[in-house]
Amino acid sequence: MINGTDGQDEVITTTANAKPWKKIAISTVVIMGLAWVSLPTLSQWVNSTPSVESQSVMKATAFTGTLVRDIAVNGKLVAANAPTLYSSEAGQVTLLAKPGDIVAQNDIVATILSPELQSQIKQANAKLERLKIDANRGELRDSEAQLDLERSLDTAKVRLNASSRELKRAEISFDKQVISELDLVTKRDSKLENELLFKHAQKRVELAKKRLEFENQTRDFSVKSQQLVVDELQRRAELLSVRAPVAGVVGNWLVQKKERVSNTQAIMTVVDLTQYEAELNVPEFYADDLGLGLDVQMKIAGKSLIGKVISISPEVKNSQVMVRVSIAHNEELKLRQNQRLNARIEFEKKDNVLMVKRGGFLSTDGGRSAYVVNDQFATKQPISIGSQSVEFVEITSGLKAGDEVIISSTQEFDTHPTVSLD
Repeated sequence: MINGTDGQDEVITTTANAKPWKKIAISTVVIMGLAWVSLPTLSQWVNSTPSVESQSVMKATAFTGTLVRDIAVNGKLVAANAPTLYSSEAGQVTLLAKPGDIVAQNDIVATILSPELQSQIKQANAKLERLKIDANRGELRDSEAQLDLERSLDTAKVRLNASSRELKRAEISFDKQVISELDLVTKRDSKLENELLFKHAQKRVELAKKRLEFENQTRDFSVKSQQLVVDELQRRAELLSVRAPVAGVVGNWLVQKKERVSNTQAIMTVVDLTQYEAELNVPEFYADDLGLGLDVQMKIAGKSLIGKVISISPEVKNSQVMVRVSIAHNEELKLRQNQRLNARIEFEKKDNVLMVKRGGFLSTDGGRSAYVVNDQFATKQPISIGSQSVEFVEITSGLKAGDEVIISSTQEFDTHPTVSLD
């Protein structure tokens, strides 16, 4: 039985180091030496230059040229003239042209049956005939009245002539002392009375002519007024035959055959295929830059067209401004209603401008810096930008013509002033 390990224990006595400072000094020297040797390596590790594959970044060369400040938008083709035809009267519609039919200008494409209008025309014509008969009857009455007045005038004239002869006879008889002075005075009074009657008869005839003329004008005005009513009804009746206002193609039916339509109800559309316009949706941000007459470059079905802004909507819908653009007629290009297109609106042209192709580097630092490539390294350099187009951006400072710039996004190595390109 083993009672313990006391027999195996050995007491070790330590001797105190007489000079401990030597060991401390040696350790300090060794540590400083190691630090001095490793300092360049640590510095290079802390300030390491990142390495980027040259093929993973996009580069472009700054150059001087003409910068066109523009914006890329999309839109659709619309017919410059695509009128909608409406019913002029309430009635039953008969559609004569089908959607897709080619029609000439003034061709009848629909008719409207309106019994109410036909009844109004008949009543108006009957009233017109009655007024004409009344006018003729009035002319006969006026002629009779004028004849009576002329007869009274003639009677007064005959009496005046007779009284004049009697007065001359009385004067001769008085000179021969055949009649008394009283008879002479009586003859004179009789002549004076007949003169007054003749003058009054003349005035009555003149007044009667004026009155009859006014009455005749009143009857003529009544007839003409009713004639205007008849003409208006006839015009409305002619509009029951709905005609194509332009030469083109019938668009869509907006009602059914033999449908009962109300007044001013849309019936169909006719599309004029000879002239098109473009409707473009421009972001609200560029609304202040828009103006009439701006050049617009469009691409439709792989072909380019040129147009000009002809109208700008005064309101904003869904953060978009509607712009109408004229399109030069191109017989070779087959255009279609509502065909989609891409367009570029040119706002401004600047000559002799230092510019570089647009890229993701603009959003990395807000366009305040760019990495300029020099051999196998790219150095971050402050820049300032100006106007921008769809493809290029103006460089106002920080670069010179011929500088090669990384235009792709530099977000991964933006914190490093220099980047190595492998």
